[in-house]
Amino acid sequence: MSRPARPPDWSRCAAPQFRHVAVLFADLDHFTGICTEEPPRRVFALIRDFQSLVTYAVGQSAGRLNAFQGDGAMATFGDEAGRSDCASRALRCGGTILAHLAALHRACRRPVTISLGLQYGEVMSGVIPGSRRFGVTVIGDAINVANRLEQRAQGLRTEMVVGDDLVRKARTESGATASELARLDHLGPIYVDGRDRPVDVWTRPLSLSAAAVAPARCFAIDAGREDEDDFGLACLACLKPGRARPRRDGFLPSRAYGGM
Repeated sequence: MSRPARPPDWSRCAAPQFRHVAVLFADLDHFTGICTEEPPRRVFALIRDFQSLVTYAVGQSAGRLNAFQGDGAMATFGDEAGRSDCASRALRCGGTILAHLAALHRACRRPVTISLGLQYGEVMSGVIPGSRRFGVTVIGDAINVANRLEQRAQGLRTEMVVGDDLVRKARTESGATASELARLDHLGPIYVDGRDRPVDVWTRPLSLSAAAVAPARCFAIDAGREDEDDFGLACLACLKPGRARPRRDGFLPSRAYGGM
């Protein structure tokens, strides 16, 4: 007769830490409608390529990808290892995602937009007993606000909503991205779910990325025939120079970029 398994010793887990981070939430807009109107393999390709794009953008900005949940993602950027530009890196990450929306459009063959919410503040991070296999958990008001700002983006007719706390932090950083800050317009205080007090926010106008959803043909279609093995996001190969080159007809098979 086997002995019952002993409960894990959660006392060995590292103690939670308080730290200040920049938080970014990204979400595919109108995903329910896309699932209704598009075939499953095309939806799968879109999710795969969305996650590849976010993974690439977060990595390029030295952030931590905390979670993917279907059509959404969460990332954090901290001041660590001698760096003090977490807010600038979060803005840069958001700009990278929006700059490559055309790739997702080509994967789905319809305009695809993404809503982003960003905020800066103190959080607690650590491993919660019972959820160790999911990695580090991050909780705090900045997390909740960033999530709510992302949810407000569509209603505000914008693609990025940024809390004023993050903007003020970015302005104090030596590595501040002036071009990203210049693209933001001050909207003022807005109310979000779960908070009694309004949040002062900045937004990025939709017109700045209008070209990102212009029709284009870069996915693998040969003489009107779709190749299931090649279907998906081909454009992400362009994010890494030297990885692949388009064929003469302008198509670039998605297998060229592989994983990120």
